[in-house]
Amino acid sequence: MIYASLRCLDFKDNEIFVSGKGRNNGEFFLPYGQLREGFLAEGIELNTPDVNAGRNVAFEFHINAQRRPPAGKAYTYLYENPLIRPLNRDRSVLSNYDRWFGWDEDLSDDTRFVRVPYPNALPAWPLAGPELRPLFCVLVASNKALATHDERDQYKERVRIIDWYERHAPDDFHLYGKGWEVSASRPGRFGRLLGKAAKFIARFGPARSPYTTWHGMVDDKIALLGMSRFCLAHENCRDLPGYVTEKLFDCFRAGCVPVYVGPKEIGDLVPAGCFIDGRNYADPKDLDAFLRSIDDDRYRDYQQAARMYFESGQANRFGRRHFVESIVNGVLADLGK
Repeated sequence: MIYASLRCLDFKDNEIFVSGKGRNNGEFFLPYGQLREGFLAEGIELNTPDVNAGRNVAFEFHINAQRRPPAGKAYTYLYENPLIRPLNRDRSVLSNYDRWFGWDEDLSDDTRFVRVPYPNALPAWPLAGPELRPLFCVLVASNKALATHDERDQYKERVRIIDWYERHAPDDFHLYGKGWEVSASRPGRFGRLLGKAAKFIARFGPARSPYTTWHGMVDDKIALLGMSRFCLAHENCRDLPGYVTEKLFDCFRAGCVPVYVGPKEIGDLVPAGCFIDGRNYADPKDLDAFLRSIDDDRYRDYQQAARMYFESGQANRFGRRHFVESIVNGVLADLGK
């Protein structure tokens, strides 16, 4: 047996491979468990470093680029976008790796880059129609902000829409996620300090959110989206080439119509009839008016367009199988196997 180590934060005891662990109702880690199975089928056992203690390790596999250079042969999957984790686009750091797997098209000029979109569970029909969706519009997101000011920031755009619904239609908007017991986080170093101060003060005050639309955490995001007509599915940052995450595909999986803002080339990746392009609505009032104009028949048109897209096989590159096969085959090719 060949042994390899997966490094991701401080995970130990192979916990990252365990089904039911992680965010999003225990699905966040599933692709890594499936990746481990894919390597096992090729005679390579992927473990967290503590499990491999005392063994001869053939290579390391890092989730996100890490500043500390690996001891030997290594590969990285660049999960996080570079505005949140700058190391994932730092060429001096990436030079420590034999292959870079990820979605970031700005790295495609290097032969070590292997294009691998975010892995998603793909939908299965039938899915609930509009008449079975009592929630008008939802947002599932943590209360966070970028560390720096950037025009591509979509954290603050979400907050702008939240604020509009708070004032004009709070009964038609449901906010879920971590951290909304305090006011919205602000970008930059000063914003981070303000956020820490607000959370500290909140520990000693009444447990009351400033957002009447906040309904706490959600145990099962897909179940929630299955009851929702629309979902704000803005990526954390817009206009990053290739940056398409589970925010869009979770909506498809649940049959919910997404209001999406992501890379400029999204129309080349996903047919326009499958989603509502949020960048067409500069004012939340205009967006809300458009959503209310969509009757049940038109809503089913969006659902049918999504179904045709997935049944055509065009979406398979965004699935977990493609993720596993791309990484396993890329590593095997580099190892000469």
